[in-house]
Amino acid sequence: MRRFILSFLIFLWAPAGFAQVQSVGDVSFAVPDGWTYKPGAGFGSLTYSAGQNYWFMAVFTQMPSTGDPTTDIKAAWTHIVLAGKDYQGLPPLPYYDINHTVGYPGRRADGFNVNRTTYTRLYVLEAGTGFIPVVVVSRDGITINATENVANDVIGSVRLAPLKAQPLNYRITMSDLAGHWNHGMATSQSHYNQQTGRYEGSTSSFYGAGYDITADGHFTYRMSGMVNNSIARDQDTGVVELGGGSVVFRGQSHVVRYRFINCQEALDGSTVLTLIPESEQVSAIAIIRDGDLWSRAAKK
Repeated sequence: MRRFILSFLIFLWAPAGFAQVQSVGDVSFAVPDGWTYKPGAGFGSLTYSAGQNYWFMAVFTQMPSTGDPTTDIKAAWTHIVLAGKDYQGLPPLPYYDINHTVGYPGRRADGFNVNRTTYTRLYVLEAGTGFIPVVVVSRDGITINATENVANDVIGSVRLAPLKAQPLNYRITMSDLAGHWNHGMATSQSHYNQQTGRYEGSTSSFYGAGYDITADGHFTYRMSGMVNNSIARDQDTGVVELGGGSVVFRGQSHVVRYRFINCQEALDGSTVLTLIPESEQVSAIAIIRDGDLWSRAAKK
């Protein structure tokens, strides 16, 4: 891999193409809608701009893994980010585990350049004996967070041969929804007396739900769980309605509305559907915090 210089703005002016899936050596990945792809030496770059803001991503060929993601982050940061003169030293702790993706596990680290004019987020995706670095660069962390859901789509799509990345699906049809889907969540709260500081108990809420959806748009729904330590159960039947980016479950007892975000294939071959409540704004913060991940098992 040649030195990767973070003075990358030349890519915004260079001829480029659009494609669904691209490969760099043994690594393949999906290109999101609206992003521009251009191959580099040992990496593939993706760029996007909106007004005064820009985003740059680069997916690299794999590097040898030590088995420790923190050590691998330091190696990748030194090899890639510190190859130029804009950055100095290793990124500050903590290094966070990668969440909300359907791909390889790993960690990420963040840091400003010395002049605080660019901000870099480095992901290392652990794939057996090797790891795959993915870099995101923009003006600051807030700007990067504004498209964090897109970064998660890309890193979730990354595959090391013989596996092959699948295109990102930002459009849903009734045939895409056909099958059995599972989703759920869990939360727990501990309660303390403000005056004494004494622990007074806890409350737990969790549920597991399943939707069986037919190709002609009918569904059966069942849910069981616990809300504030009380058992909760629910069920319904009805029809599914699609339109304007919304997925609506119009049942006999409830009408539940979601915004469709995307549909991706996970490492185990299952299909993962990302939805958010229709009342939420479609932004990175809402998707990361409020995204509801539905899973359909791989066909046998």
